[in-house]
Amino acid sequence: MSGDSTGERNPFAPPPADAPDQPWQPRLPAAAPPPAPQSPPSPPTQEGDGPEDQPQVPPPHPWSPGYRGGWTPPQPAPKFDPNDPTQRRARYALSAGLGGLFCLLLGIFYVALLLGALAVYWAISSLRAGRTAAVAPAGPQPNQPQAPAALSGLFTGAVAVLFTLGWFGTLIYYNDYVVCVQDAPTIEATHSCRTSDPAPTWLVAVLDPDAL
Repeated sequence: MSGDSTGERNPFAPPPADAPDQPWQPRLPAAAPPPAPQSPPSPPTQEGDGPEDQPQVPPPHPWSPGYRGGWTPPQPAPKFDPNDPTQRRARYALSAGLGGLFCLLLGIFYVALLLGALAVYWAISSLRAGRTAAVAPAGPQPNQPQAPAALSGLFTGAVAVLFTLGWFGTLIYYNDYVVCVQDAPTIEATHSCRTSDPAPTWLVAVLDPDAL
């Protein structure tokens, strides 16, 4: 048996001459030492729970949703309640204002003035009632679903009233020309009203378009 002086056989040395033949066997690697047992993680102590041992979270940006109270989901738009008189007035104001504009375009000035005045009245009444109801309860003011319709009715009604009053004022200012056109017995007499009683071109185009 070859090897060093320790008596251990050298695996790379040839076998002795008198050794019997042995079948070939794969060389097994040396056995690895068993892994050392791991100790369970120690629970955090009171000293390790301080803010200096926890990950630092940067403060929210002033424009970020979490700034000053965090992000709140959007609230659904309030629905129209037909039992609420404040909301009914707002819808009446919007309908009357649109009707006033339509009558103004058709030349029905008296109806346009009436509908416009009703729209302004209903819109102001609805807005005042909603403001009174918002101030009465304690805490934050509730939503006012009637405000968009009331403001739209106020705008359309005011436009109808102002244009109608402007038209009546123009007729009063150019009353001589208007009376001349209305009392003219013939078309030639109607055309001559513009010469005797000067009037702006736009008024002539409305009352006597053939004279242009």
